[in-house]
Formats: sequence, structure tokens, C-alpha cells
Amino acid sequence: MTSLVSSTRVRLALLAVPVAFLGALFVWPVAAIVATGLRDGGRWRVADGLDTVAGHLDTLAFTGWQALLSTALTFVVALPLTWAVSRFRFAGRGVVRALVVLPFVLPTVVVAAAFRALVGPQGVL
Repeated sequence: MTSLVSSTRVRLALLAVPVAFLGALFVWPVAAIVATGLRDGGRWRVADGLDTVAGHLDTLAFTGWQALLSTALTFVVALPLTWAVSRFRFAGRGVVRALVVLPFVLPTVVVAAAFRALVGPQGVL
């Protein structure tokens, strides 16, 4: 029974490291960004305008239209490009592949820049 308790404690201790890392480097900065964006002069802006349904419907309609248009444009550009890169060998193919991968790397850079903006150039201390 002692080894079971010991193994559970070891597992919890090992789990605490990535959870603390995730909390410190992801959850805390994102929560701070969201809280900063929702506050206006010391008060929460979430409740402002909840009585105007038309404003929310306009925002929802714009978001849906923008998402539909973005998806359609992505298919128009991405499908032929994907077909060409996967079927043919050509000069500059590596550059095209790198440019396609770039958006997947960019959010990490954006999170790092936001974290630095929150903490400041001198760091936490």
C-alpha cells in the first residue's frame, strides 16, 4: 500500500511541473489579455449594451459572413496550391512550403510578444 501512495505522489509531482508551466506561460497571460480587453476605465464592459439585441445580431451576422468568405477564399487559393506542391517538383517549392507553415508558427510569436508586453522588458522582478 505504501508503494501505491508513493507512486501516486510521484505522478502528481510530475504532473505539477507541466501544469505549472502551462499556467504560468499560457493561462495567466491569456487571462490577463482578456481581462484587460474587457475592462474600460476600471469597470467591466461585458454588461454594456446587452439590452440591444440588434447590435449583437449585426455582430453575429458580420462574423458569420466574414467566416464564410474567408473559408471560400482559402479554398480558392489553397486547393490549387496544395495540389501543385504535392504533385510537382519545382524551383522554390521549399519556399512555398515554408510560407504555408509560417501561419502555424506565428501564434507562438504573438503569445510571446503579448507576454513580454504584459510583463515588461525588465521581467517579473
